[in-house]
Amino acid sequence: MIGTIFLLFFSISSSSYTYASLTLCRPDQRDALLEFKSEFNDEGIQGAWTSFCVTSSPKRKSWENNTDCCYWDGITCDANSGVVIGVDLSSSCLHGHFKPNSSLFRLQYLRSLNLAYNDFNASSIPTRINELMGLQRLNLSYTSFSGEIPTEILHLTKLVSLDLSSIFMYSQTLSSPGKPFLSQLAQNLTNLRQLDLSHVNLSSEMPQMMISNLTSLRSIRLHGCNLFGRFPRLSPTIRSIDLSVNPHLESSLPEFNGSNSLVYLDVTDTSLSGSIPEYSISNLKHLKVLSFSDCKFTGKIPSSIGNLSHLNILDFGYNNLAGEIPTALFNLTKLSSLSLASNHFTGTLPHNINSLSNLNIFNAASNSFFGTVPSTFFNIPCLESLDLGDNHFSGPLEIGNISSMSKLQSLVLSKNNLTGPIPTSISKLVNLVYLDLSYLNTRGPLDVGIFWHLKSLQQLTLSHINTTIARIDLNAVLSLPLKSLSILDLSGSHVSVENMSSSVSTLSSQLIYLFLSGCGITVFPEFISSLQYISMIDLSNNSIKGQVPAWLWRLPELHYAELSYNAINGFKEFPKDVSRTMMSSLFLNKNNLSRENPRAICDMASLSVVDLSNNNFSGSVPQCLSNLIKRGR
Repeated sequence: MIGTIFLLFFSISSSSYTYASLTLCRPDQRDALLEFKSEFNDEGIQGAWTSFCVTSSPKRKSWENNTDCCYWDGITCDANSGVVIGVDLSSSCLHGHFKPNSSLFRLQYLRSLNLAYNDFNASSIPTRINELMGLQRLNLSYTSFSGEIPTEILHLTKLVSLDLSSIFMYSQTLSSPGKPFLSQLAQNLTNLRQLDLSHVNLSSEMPQMMISNLTSLRSIRLHGCNLFGRFPRLSPTIRSIDLSVNPHLESSLPEFNGSNSLVYLDVTDTSLSGSIPEYSISNLKHLKVLSFSDCKFTGKIPSSIGNLSHLNILDFGYNNLAGEIPTALFNLTKLSSLSLASNHFTGTLPHNINSLSNLNIFNAASNSFFGTVPSTFFNIPCLESLDLGDNHFSGPLEIGNISSMSKLQSLVLSKNNLTGPIPTSISKLVNLVYLDLSYLNTRGPLDVGIFWHLKSLQQLTLSHINTTIARIDLNAVLSLPLKSLSILDLSGSHVSVENMSSSVSTLSSQLIYLFLSGCGITVFPEFISSLQYISMIDLSNNSIKGQVPAWLWRLPELHYAELSYNAINGFKEFPKDVSRTMMSSLFLNKNNLSRENPRAICDMASLSVVDLSNNNFSGSVPQCLSNLIKRGR
């Protein structure tokens, strides 16, 4: 009996202890959170911020009185004291004014605060934020504050992570009295490991010793901060640097020593110049991402780049680099993305390019590469995007015996010297979304049937195709079962529109953009009247005669019509309510229009750009056209 009582007592005590350990929330902490919840409405974020409000059940909906706040969504409590140490309300549809004396500041034990992706409606960042002295992590990114970042944030000396990226609703130049903000930050927040101030307009010089002085810093992101000056000195512990989109940041790259820990380096769209360090670049042995795109580097790519065996992403695009590509570059077998676009590179591409077996993206457009296009590109199992456009590749295009499991989605071979027919094996690239074969010299008729199986295709560009005497049969193109095609460009190619039915195939009914400039067309293509989703048409530089058909103004989504350089001599009737047209841009210059300017054009409420120059109009220019000019300003 005594044993039974003891066991019963032990069981009750254990249950009480368990219940007590689960009931952690202190009443004052719960009340502060409930009050903070009431400071914002529940209508969600409007306008441009709607995309951040991605849930129909925001975290704070679980915040109810008489429940344990430690089990509310987004709340973390200390297991012993029951105080709230973490608040994560990111993407929680908070919308409204952030009060300067918000109850949030009563949570003085907070170590982590994340309010990212909410809309605080151009409020100022409260200066009382310095009362949260225990904060170690603070994320206010994409919160639509305005004003300046208060220097009180620099009093939070325990911070190890600070993210204020894209914090302001409006472009805001951040300045502070005395030392620049970055210099003060480097002096005060010495425990920082991660810093992101991207899209904050600092408008200041990059402190040379900032990164090297913050010895705890591992990651710094200052993308688009309007920085100027020189590339900063590095510390051996820094792992990630993003200084991209700071066009006034000028200098050459430093010499990299062997003790560095860099994994990520992005200086895209800066004014860094000079040559890439020939030998010290190989010291970046841990590097996975290297982006030098859109800078001012000169010289050659050093062969020592081939020693960076961990590289996943390498971007040299849009520089003044020149010469041949070192063969060592193609030994980087972990590369998933390689861009050499818009430089002055020359030479041939190696046929063992398929040794880059992990390559997803290869862009070598707008260079001077020559020789044949290596067919081995199409044997790279992971390749999704290949752009070799605007080079000097020649000879026939050979795709080889490729697998129908190819992942290639984008293929650009335009503006080269390729000759011969399009290989039938292209039909196996069934995942293609974007295909550009413009300026191909087929030396014979074009069999559009080879595109029959490309059912994922959204854009097809066959402009300036040289098919000798044969014309591209537009009726055959529009009969292809390409249900996803929204952009068709046949500009500069000989196109036949004879015997076309006004009925629309599954393909053409989805077209949004249609380019038939310089195709030798003599009549207004009637099939366009059935394109209910068409937004832009270009029929310029043809020999189209007769009148602009009335159905043109009735197309419900048409915004842009380019009809210049034709022989159009007038207009058929306009709709009675022409103000309902969606047309915003109309080009009819260099035609044979005569009589008076049609006044109906003035009634098109959406029209902002119109060009009727170089025609044969008579009479005075209607006053309404001058009003149209004012409307377009």
